[in-house]
Amino acid sequence: MNSLPSSATVDRAANPDDELQMLRILCGESTSREQRLELLESLQGHVFRDPEHQVVFESVWFLLSRGVLSADRLAVHLNNRGFPDVNLENYFTAAPTNAVMKENAAPKNR
Repeated sequence: MNSLPSSATVDRAANPDDELQMLRILCGESTSREQRLELLESLQGHVFRDPEHQVVFESVWFLLSRGVLSADRLAVHLNNRGFPDVNLENYFTAAPTNAVMKENAAPKNR
């Protein structure tokens, strides 16, 4: 389960990496609707340093307020807003442990 950043953490989102992490939590499959809504509320009024993060946040806010968030729905919404080139893999990421496990399972050339 994802741990939500505290409001102090949100206030100190001093760099785009912090913003990206918060957006990943919002888009994460293991994040409950209640957690998403809590994080959305804490980010309300936050001006993202990375313009793409701002656009993604606004679309996530819109979609969650009207139903369920998915990568497909977000892609359509961003496209309709004029942002078709957003790489959603940045926001809907696989768990890092899966990537490490796959890498470790691959045969090694010796």
